[in-house]
Amino acid sequence: MSRFVPVKIVLLMLLAGSAYAEKADREKKINIEAANCVMNQKTQASVCTKNVVLTQGTLSIRADKLTVRQDEAGNQFVAGNGSPVRFRQKMDGGNDWVDAEAQRFDYDGHTGILKLMDKAWVKRGEDQIYSDLITYDLNNEAYQAQSKPEGNGRVNIVITPKKAPAP
Repeated sequence: MSRFVPVKIVLLMLLAGSAYAEKADREKKINIEAANCVMNQKTQASVCTKNVVLTQGTLSIRADKLTVRQDEAGNQFVAGNGSPVRFRQKMDGGNDWVDAEAQRFDYDGHTGILKLMDKAWVKRGEDQIYSDLITYDLNNEAYQAQSKPEGNGRVNIVITPKKAPAP
């Protein structure tokens, strides 16, 4: 049985319009800065700690610890934790940014799934979501928010009406 009870909400608020995360970012080099990094070129794995900053194009991730690996096919896998981990990325076709925060995260480059876990939130413009687990499928550009079965965990969504253009 899953640790999380799905609320099964696809967050149209974050997908509205034609603005999506910068697709070109995925093709750019990853740059990692940290106080300490251990890298194994044979296994294509790195573990970085203390004030870690990962950038890839407009994407920025700040964490206490970051583990990055790449498989033979070039798929990237990233896991991190922090107090909290912070994300920021520019959206395609405009000046909008998406900001997110969680205590830990996992990214699977093969499936394109990003999981934000524990005290997670995502904000785009005035729209926001808060949840125990937020899963984002980068390939299908769809979000799902879930709460923990124990306690009073709830998903909280704030959708701000779009203003009509002035006549």
